[in-house]
Amino acid sequence: MKRLYSLCWKLLFLIVLGWSAAHATPPSPTLAQRYHPGVDVTAYWVSEKYDGVRAIWTGGELLSRQGLPIRAPAWFTAGWPAEPLDGELWAGRGRFAAAQAAVAGATPDDAQWRQLRYMVFDLPGAPGGFGARLPALQRTVAALDQPWVQAAPQWRVSSHGALMAQLRAHDKAGAEGLMLRSDDAPYRGGRSEDLLKLKSFDDAEGRVVGHVPGRGKYAGQTGALLVELPDGRRLRLGSGLPDALRRQPPPVGTVVTYRFNGTHAGGLPRFARFWRVRADAPPAAPEIPQK
Repeated sequence: MKRLYSLCWKLLFLIVLGWSAAHATPPSPTLAQRYHPGVDVTAYWVSEKYDGVRAIWTGGELLSRQGLPIRAPAWFTAGWPAEPLDGELWAGRGRFAAAQAAVAGATPDDAQWRQLRYMVFDLPGAPGGFGARLPALQRTVAALDQPWVQAAPQWRVSSHGALMAQLRAHDKAGAEGLMLRSDDAPYRGGRSEDLLKLKSFDDAEGRVVGHVPGRGKYAGQTGALLVELPDGRRLRLGSGLPDALRRQPPPVGTVVTYRFNGTHAGGLPRFARFWRVRADAPPAAPEIPQK
């Protein structure tokens, strides 16, 4: 009886251990600061900035940057390691909409997911700086031997001028920009200069809180989206808004991305223009008026 009792406890322990591995607490993702002249670029690794959907593999499931489950087909993550991976679900240059559509689906569509690659750019659980983690990352991806899982190419540059030449070449090829990862930085969550982004334009996100009626040729349609920024300030996005979205605007609570060129003295973006809807970001619940 004691032996049976002991065996039952061991089985229960294994079940709990397996559940814990599959539902591990996701690592807090590293978030990028903007690159600025004066940074010692020789201390960084450079890679392409993929225009896709950030995805963290916890060792048991895929999560979005916000920690929400990403419903991938079983075959897509079959055989993936128990250690966390950090990467981007990417459909190719200029195909953000395809990546977003695949990820946003309530039920995974094989045809959509077969267009995606998981571009792995870090191993959150590996020790040491990024330069030390990189060989382990490449070995992990190579061991999977799955064509839709790829280690993001990383390279070094010798100067700011060389970096800007790389940016121009990637812009010409249709890439979104470049990312720089500090060679000696450990993986840590939050925003810091461990990770820098470099693009030819600025972009940011806000949440739709209203629709401004159109005038003139846009009478009867939406003239602009009223968007709230993370700090609570609001701006109107009319420039760049496609006619289809003027006729049927994204609902209140939708996250949208806009482009801009620097900021005013007060900090608001200059020449803000609508870019796209972030359908992979969950809409906020509408506020309930207080009685």
